[in-house]
Amino acid sequence: MRRRAFLASALTAASTLTAGCGSIGSPTEHTDPVVEPDDNPRDRAKYLQFDGDGDDGDDGDLATVGVDPTSGPLPRPLAVSISHTEDTELRSLTQRFTAPDGDGSPPRLSLRGPFEGGRRPHPSVSLFRDETAAVVEVHRFGELADETAFLNLAVTEWPESARRLVVDSTVELVETGVFEHTHVLDAELTFDFFAETDTGDGTVETPDSSG
Repeated sequence: MRRRAFLASALTAASTLTAGCGSIGSPTEHTDPVVEPDDNPRDRAKYLQFDGDGDDGDDGDLATVGVDPTSGPLPRPLAVSISHTEDTELRSLTQRFTAPDGDGSPPRLSLRGPFEGGRRPHPSVSLFRDETAAVVEVHRFGELADETAFLNLAVTEWPESARRLVVDSTVELVETGVFEHTHVLDAELTFDFFAETDTGDGTVETPDSSG
């Protein structure tokens, strides 16, 4: 997947948490991001671009959450990325993956690792399904908290009648320094999505979207 230019530039995080810092104020909620497509027109990725727009007057880019559902037969890779400013750290992520126009059953996902590097503490991740959604929760980003984080998933089962994938993302992001301030980012992305069938002879059958 071709990442948007800002994922590899100013938004790459490289800060460390200041010891003994305190927190101030209530969390700032961000629920109206700009939705951007990938720079490559052949890529299906979309990005939620959240601006700072806080009380301190900072209206620059705060964080970007990207989702790429790719294409092809199951199991189908699905990539998630979170980039953020250098003065912030990732605290948690919750993503709900639903197929709203299907039979009511949620898709099934798997986690493709490793979601860690060479330092500790390693990230803590849960993957489960409830009645309507496949849910990914990152409880602790650990060594990746001050970096651009990439999460590699795969869709392993998909409701046959469904044609849309909705990904609702909630990210908790903390400004570091003498005082901490928490930002809660919440928005969703919608994709055309259906299970293509590998016929076994090197071709792929695509369901008739009119049905």
